[in-house]
Amino acid sequence: MMGCGGSLSDEQRKKLHEGMEDQKIVKLSDAEIVTASLERGRAVYGAMEGVRFASGKLDSLEKTYNVHINLMTPGTPNALEVENQLIEAYVAGAETGSVQDNIQKLHHVGDAEQYDSLVYTRPKLSPLPDGAVKVEGIWSIYLAKKDVIRSLAK
Repeated sequence: MMGCGGSLSDEQRKKLHEGMEDQKIVKLSDAEIVTASLERGRAVYGAMEGVRFASGKLDSLEKTYNVHINLMTPGTPNALEVENQLIEAYVAGAETGSVQDNIQKLHHVGDAEQYDSLVYTRPKLSPLPDGAVKVEGIWSIYLAKKDVIRSLAK
């Protein structure tokens, strides 16, 4: 543009700089990405609690945080294998009193090294009369790896 004798407006200059910032190369360790994903998942879950898990408001949280939110219940037929494994782990953990949030990498099919997204999970629990808890399902918050990296680069 500048070679043609033109000049950029302030808005065009700002967009150009933002584009350059998005393309900046950032070197992060896998541990940094996973830790940031866990923190981001917890932040989204906190916002979900703030709107009392109202489905209409969850849609706007998905847009705000650029995530996908899903509630999976035991026996859901269209659940991913990792989701079924997590539900089973939470049900088993509830029996021993060990239920906590979790972050998992979602790997490409056939490639155990590469992943492009992560899923933050937290159980939906209900108390039982004997003081134990029942796992009604798990909240899954899907995070794109590139979004996590971009948030760390800023």
